[in-house]
Formats: sequence, structure tokens, C-alpha cells
Amino acid sequence: MLGWIAEKWKSWRAYRKLIHEVDPRNFRKMAAEIHELAQLAARVCPPGQDLTEQITNIDREMKRLEKMAMRPEFKRLSTGKRLLLRQGLEESREQLLHAIGTAPSVTTTLQ
Repeated sequence: MLGWIAEKWKSWRAYRKLIHEVDPRNFRKMAAEIHELAQLAARVCPPGQDLTEQITNIDREMKRLEKMAMRPEFKRLSTGKRLLLRQGLEESREQLLHAIGTAPSVTTTLQ
């Protein structure tokens, strides 16, 4: 009996975690965070790189996603599609963090 209750509790917790991950408010927060990272990456990356265009595309898509997540149609997307979207957002964030981390130093003087 105790094992059954523990299993139900685990499944309920997993369900709540999934619901939290695909909540439109969380998508808006992630999109805003990635938008800020894209702006920062655009400032630190030197112009003329292939990465600059990718950063601009990410920035534009995050603006669109923030607007889409506010609409009621976003809630009607399937959980699977929202999970794929979340995975794409996490990949974009990692790419931006990598771009910021590998940007060349502005000055040659050591601080």
C-alpha cells in the first residue's frame, strides 16, 4: 500500500514539473532572458562574423515568441510541441553563452 502511494506521489510530482515547464509564463521569461543575452552577444561579438546574423535571428525570434506566449492559442499547443520549443530555447541560450564566452577581448591590456 505504501509503495502505491509513493508511486502516485512521484507521478503527481512529475506531472506538476511538466506543467510548470510548459507554462506560457515560463516561456515568456525564457524568451526575455534569451533576448537580453542576444543583445549582450551582439555588443561583444565583433561585426562581420557569421555569428552576428545568427544572433540577430535569435533576437528577432525571441521577440516573436514573447508576443506569441501571451496569446491564448499558445496554450492550445500540445505538450510535446511546447517541450520541443523549450529544448530549442535552451539550445539557443547555450549558443549565446558560448558566443559571449568566446568573444575576443576589447583591449589587450590585462586588468
